[in-house]
Amino acid sequence: MVRFIGLILAFMIAHMPIAKAYEFKQISLLFDKINSDYSESFDIREISLSGGKILSQFDDDIKVYYTNSKAYLYFKQELVSSFNLPQDDSLVLWKNTLKEMLSAGIKYSPKISDKMPALENEVLKTMIKHLDRYSRIENIKPATNNFDYTLKDNILYIRPAFFDNNTSSQLKKIIGQYSNLSGLVLDLRNNHGGNFNEAIKTADLFLDDVLITYSEEKNRPTHYYSATSGDILQNKPIVVLTDEHTASAAEIVVAALSEQNRAVIMGTRTYGKGSIQHMFKHDTQTLYLTSGYFYSPSGKPINHVGIKPQICTGIHNSCKISDKDNPQKDITKAFNFIKNHLG
Repeated sequence: MVRFIGLILAFMIAHMPIAKAYEFKQISLLFDKINSDYSESFDIREISLSGGKILSQFDDDIKVYYTNSKAYLYFKQELVSSFNLPQDDSLVLWKNTLKEMLSAGIKYSPKISDKMPALENEVLKTMIKHLDRYSRIENIKPATNNFDYTLKDNILYIRPAFFDNNTSSQLKKIIGQYSNLSGLVLDLRNNHGGNFNEAIKTADLFLDDVLITYSEEKNRPTHYYSATSGDILQNKPIVVLTDEHTASAAEIVVAALSEQNRAVIMGTRTYGKGSIQHMFKHDTQTLYLTSGYFYSPSGKPINHVGIKPQICTGIHNSCKISDKDNPQKDITKAFNFIKNHLG
């Protein structure tokens, strides 16, 4: 009888429903993107501790294994030794560690399987938060790209709001309306950037067979961007106005025209965003993942550095803080500079 009951129990246990494995597709996609594109160092200890904390909040059985003093030790000793995870690849280590901890959650508590979508969402949010320090930037662009331009004393003033798909052609069209210009004031203050290719084309309008910029990306060869023949202003003087909000694609134009001695930069130091970024969309968030960087023609970094003007016109003539109370001052100085350097 006892043997019979034992056989029944064994049969029932063997046929108990097993929690279905949950596939963490979004996490795998993000890890693949990090592995192939992410240019910054990745703190395995920090992200592991954060992941462990999230898991412990979702399941009491995992919480037993999670303590502040031993969490990382558990990750390294228990999981690495148990599953033979590679020691030299932190991304693979964390990815596999996460999978095993989640599997442990299903094993110890089948109820956690119902929480998997929410759990994946929380883990992604944490990862994005850590990557955010290197990869995100507020880049709010105007809805329409208005070109403010005017002609005074035969000097053309143009201010594009940002770089969209038509910026270079619009600039060329506006400049083409005036023959025999004495010079150009290109106002890139508060220009947050935009389309990188349009920045290259814009710089190309005023340069002749020289290097505009080059980029270095993870797992990709260095890429050089050079100007074609022809300067539509035929070497007439150019002043580019900048401020601390001149960023990204706009900085590529500033660096190229400055270092190739094609323009004088006037204003305050630019923002310093010379990063190449790929998008990773999750829920309502978009992560701009830094995959590489742009450099000035001479090889100077732009990211986190910015470009210092030759003529600083900020408060007390500083290069850091622009004079918001008198924005017309810089335009006047630019016009006077061109007049004083004609012929």
